[in-house]
Amino acid sequence: MNGGPLPRPPGGSSRCVCSPAYSQASAHAFPHAPVHVPLLIGVALLLAVPAAAQPADTTEAFPDSARVARDAEAALDDLERNGSGAAQLAERLATLVEQPLDVNAASASELAQIPALSPFAARNITLLRQQQASFASLGALRAAQGVTGEVLAQARPYLTVGPAARAGRRYPASPSFGQVLRGLEFSAMQRVTRRLDLGKGYDPAAVRRVTAEGDTIFATRYRGGPERIYTRLRARYERRVSLALTLDKDPGERFAWAPEHQSFGYDHVSGHVALRDFGRLKTVVAGDFTAAFGQGLTFSESSVFGKGRNAVRSVAQSGGGLDPYGSAGENRFFRGAAATVRLTPRFRASAFASRRMLDASLVEADTTLPRSGPDPPGTARVTALTGSGLHRTLRELSKKDALGETLAGGALLYDGTAFRAGATGYRARFDEPIQPDTARLFRRFDFNGRQATAASLFGQVFAGDYLFFGEVGRAPGGAVGGIGGVQAEVGRFAEAVVLARHFPRDFTALHGSAFGERSGPPQNEAGLYTGLRLKPARRVTVKGYFDLYRFPWGRFAVPRPSSGYDARLVAEHQPRDWLSYYVQLRTETRGGGTDVLDPAGRPLNGLIEETRQSARLHVDYEFSDALRLRSRIEGVRYVEDGPHFANEDFGARRGTDYGTLLYQDVRWRPFEGVRLDARLAFFDTDSYAARVYAYENDLLYAFSVPALSGQGQRWYLLARWAPSKNVVLEAKYAATHFRGVETVGSGLAEVDGPRRREIRAQVRVTF
Repeated sequence: MNGGPLPRPPGGSSRCVCSPAYSQASAHAFPHAPVHVPLLIGVALLLAVPAAAQPADTTEAFPDSARVARDAEAALDDLERNGSGAAQLAERLATLVEQPLDVNAASASELAQIPALSPFAARNITLLRQQQASFASLGALRAAQGVTGEVLAQARPYLTVGPAARAGRRYPASPSFGQVLRGLEFSAMQRVTRRLDLGKGYDPAAVRRVTAEGDTIFATRYRGGPERIYTRLRARYERRVSLALTLDKDPGERFAWAPEHQSFGYDHVSGHVALRDFGRLKTVVAGDFTAAFGQGLTFSESSVFGKGRNAVRSVAQSGGGLDPYGSAGENRFFRGAAATVRLTPRFRASAFASRRMLDASLVEADTTLPRSGPDPPGTARVTALTGSGLHRTLRELSKKDALGETLAGGALLYDGTAFRAGATGYRARFDEPIQPDTARLFRRFDFNGRQATAASLFGQVFAGDYLFFGEVGRAPGGAVGGIGGVQAEVGRFAEAVVLARHFPRDFTALHGSAFGERSGPPQNEAGLYTGLRLKPARRVTVKGYFDLYRFPWGRFAVPRPSSGYDARLVAEHQPRDWLSYYVQLRTETRGGGTDVLDPAGRPLNGLIEETRQSARLHVDYEFSDALRLRSRIEGVRYVEDGPHFANEDFGARRGTDYGTLLYQDVRWRPFEGVRLDARLAFFDTDSYAARVYAYENDLLYAFSVPALSGQGQRWYLLARWAPSKNVVLEAKYAATHFRGVETVGSGLAEVDGPRRREIRAQVRVTF
């Protein structure tokens, strides 16, 4: 039925595990095994406390991702709902570590993008800088209200102290051409990853094809090899000059110069030339760039922190303006030229133009039906924009660069001490009209047409210990939506935020990504979020939120309006410098879709209530400068409540499913320049619905958050070696072993056998 749920995978005695890291389907109803001996060993490690541990030195001989990993883990903790910008977020944090913000030049909005700094702390830093002209050291930031020792320790990797002369200028001084040439830093990075257990998509006998000459041949479904190849070249001068070229080929995509098959070497190519802080010129970019203004209604980059363990500070966005883009993500960026000019020290104007090809779904017209409209017979119709970025099969290749978009936009911003206010908007035109398949209920109010115009007004106002923020926008089609709230800070002991959002069902913000329950453009959602952060003692922090939301129209696999709520409570304690732990409790209840039977036995679209609850204990402890351990145990409970399914063959059932995860991490630095990270994890879940997530250490600028279901173990080993300050070599081997299954995955990703293995390698050279 249109708008109804997708069929669920068979259960019962299923012999297939479809790992959610690779597929949306999963077997369930695994029998519970007895308690494992490793489980007892893990619990013993979890509770162990080093008797003679000393505070560890966090200085690294090469770029350290420890701080980045902790911040990214907190930000990506809600990956199931808000994972679209994960790679870009991880890269942005890692870039900030390498090129930190200058506290003698950065604006309050720039400082507020650092995870540890609240908008109040960022503003107070700039006010203190105005009073004393400059900062001589990062320790001097402690004099700013809201910058405690703990906050400074968390923010330190992203900050640096530049020349004092920069702090007193109305506009930044422009470096000479010779200064830029002498100070340029070049870097080259090459990454190759490969799965060792390949799915049916790489099997030469998977597809039989008959050529025009009548010969029968066998060819793989995927057009290319299983390797992912990523290359990045960059040249930088401080944070002020950037030249970058990024090339990426996903697994299954062709790596060859074959225009007849839409293959031009690397599948994705991105690059830019950018200047920052040259006198009145705030930013200028030629090539690929992103735009983020206000709360993200009209323009937003994809790396939004959103809901997570940081219940207060990740809610209000600061709007970073125009930024050069160089990530591997193939969507949510513009291609053309962009500039921001300081008309006065407080008033800025931005303008940009973009022309790029977008991936889109095409539907061939039915030539047997009468013609309606100006399109010639047989013309393909664009039904939707697609965002996977994968071009492995002929079907996926047919969507590549299927629709052109020409866009012009701009923004005006006043950035005062007590308030910020601005306006932004754009006008876009597509080469062909987008005509969504409105027969599918969740597509009924998607963007329809060839031209799109959107605009919004946004602002922030500081009033003592309160920050009021918001944005109101008009989407293409005329719908008006808004988001706004207030954040309060009571000394060093308490912070709170309340945010309301209203995105009508026809609010089709094509380039926005505001705070909400769902990731992606804001649409079809209304909600009220309340977050609280308490500091009852110097080493104790309690954080939590409650989010009540409603979807006024059906969404994918949910055929009717629905509602839900999400609540999280986190208690953190650091009894010693070398020991910290947190306990997290979370529950979320929301409406889901199902097929039900009416009194006459006919199937109808219906709703069920899905509740997912979890409890987690996480411990970090450092025995010495060379050894750090991290342990976690987590339990998940999933409950469905509602009418019976119309088709019992779907295998889903009413009742309760459980999931458990236990892992032990070890980080060891045997000698200078070498670091080893290892994890051993055990998981046991009744179904995919009770899956568990776990952030993993990975290669620099990469991320990994596998979702685990079924029964089994996962382990990895990550090695980093810096033979010199200019060279970093990294390699990772990861393997997941499932119990009681004969295949893993589904469709083209289905693998014979009970395991999934992957290797990753990367080399980075700077000079």
